[in-house]
Amino acid sequence: MTAITLGFKAFDAHELLCHFVAVKSGLYKKNQLQVELVDITFIAETELPGHWFQASCGAALASAVKGIPQRVVFVAADKPMFWIYASPGIKSVAELKNKRLATFPALAPPHHLANIIMSRAGLNVLTEVSLHSARDDTARLGLLKGGYVDAAVISSAIAPAKITGLGLNQLCFFGDEIRIPTTGLGIDQAYLDKEFELTRLLVDTHKASLLLIQNDSALVGRVLQEYFDVANEHADATSVLYQSCFTKDGKTTADIAQAAINGLAKSLNISTFIPWQQIYQF
Repeated sequence: MTAITLGFKAFDAHELLCHFVAVKSGLYKKNQLQVELVDITFIAETELPGHWFQASCGAALASAVKGIPQRVVFVAADKPMFWIYASPGIKSVAELKNKRLATFPALAPPHHLANIIMSRAGLNVLTEVSLHSARDDTARLGLLKGGYVDAAVISSAIAPAKITGLGLNQLCFFGDEIRIPTTGLGIDQAYLDKEFELTRLLVDTHKASLLLIQNDSALVGRVLQEYFDVANEHADATSVLYQSCFTKDGKTTADIAQAAINGLAKSLNISTFIPWQQIYQF
């Protein structure tokens, strides 16, 4: 068995559905791979070991734009799996004017994606929305349920059907608003050059996992229940919803890839043009 380390920033279906489908279906075993998970949330991007893969393509992209040689070799999802939910009475993103939003910390890509969505809705996020950074979905949802905020950004760590059952309003799904490669496989350029065949084997394994995600709803439902705490009564609906967020072949389009680079570079005040092929090496 060949040992591989896969880093994650969020233990949710958005980042890890491909991985756990590969575990559950025996794809790793078939390809003689032993994949270990490591939480890299609090590891500085400059200190990430060069031989570790990471599931957060958004983080890999951010590193690459800043000059750290991370490369994205596989895109699992280019529809960001995040939602904004609000208390009853708030029906749209525009109605968040002068309201309180529990959101991700500023270091996390979803924080900036939420700001983009609110800006497109005509809001000035610096003056018209009170942003309350919270560490995880449990905290953000708790703040919303407790009335300490008026809305919250929630990831796939909590099934949308569960949130709806709480009587909260879904204001938007990020994937309908923004297309950006957010999850998949990122790796250091030097390691990619050194271990190209091993990288390709892992990519091919996750591509096979994608096929199962798209074609075997029952398997996806079992994975969601076992690894992501999705209740049995929500498993089928959640499986179908999540299937629509994942790519068909582990790639995104050139337009989406270039727009992702340009948008992030702009937000980081980087004026140098970076062609998409430099970062996305499928």
